[in-house]
Amino acid sequence: MIDKTSGIPVYKQVESALLADIERGLYPAGSKLPSEEMLAARFGVARGTIRQALSELANHGIIKRIHGSGTFVCEPGSEFKIDTEHFISFLEALEWEDKANTIVLEKQMQRLVGGPPQDLFPANSTFFSVKRLRKRGNKPVMFSVDHIPLALFPDIDQKYADQALIYEFLENVYSIRIKKVKRIFHAISATGEVAKMLALRTGEPVFYIVQQAFDEFDRCVDCADLYILSEEMHFSVTTYR
Repeated sequence: MIDKTSGIPVYKQVESALLADIERGLYPAGSKLPSEEMLAARFGVARGTIRQALSELANHGIIKRIHGSGTFVCEPGSEFKIDTEHFISFLEALEWEDKANTIVLEKQMQRLVGGPPQDLFPANSTFFSVKRLRKRGNKPVMFSVDHIPLALFPDIDQKYADQALIYEFLENVYSIRIKKVKRIFHAISATGEVAKMLALRTGEPVFYIVQQAFDEFDRCVDCADLYILSEEMHFSVTTYR
């Protein structure tokens, strides 16, 4: 019930009412919300008020709005905690939930044009590249491409097992120690292979993360491109002083 005399902005009341509907299962995950016109009629408010309430819910990752299709309730996401005292790959964190849901799509040796930053590797370096897809159930949530320098890890194409966690594999098989990881975060629109792998429409948002791992000699041992469904992952950062 909307109370226009309460002092609480009307759009916030609508937002709270819709959130309560979602939480009690009236609109389950993946379901489509009624149109703006229908919601405006239900709450007795203007469409602009409904639009503002929906924007707030979308900003909090509760719903997503797809142009030409409507407004849908997002699947519950997972929080990935970035702790400055621990560094693991995002895929490792996901795999620890359920290793069986990681699929190796492609492995190949290649020289990369416009690939890993040139200042990290000698010119004309050859890489062992691995493409992987992480699923929850049947739903793809993360697509990753790792580039591992062959010069540091000879015969890796013969030794790497499809389901092996890459950091764990490099440390155990090649006796290195990964000392630091650098991550650069971007918000991008899905296109091409990324959209196809994550079952997205072209233009839908994804997290794009460049992840670089370094050993105790400050050598880059893995440079990865990670693409994660924006609705599936929420990030929190813990820092210490």
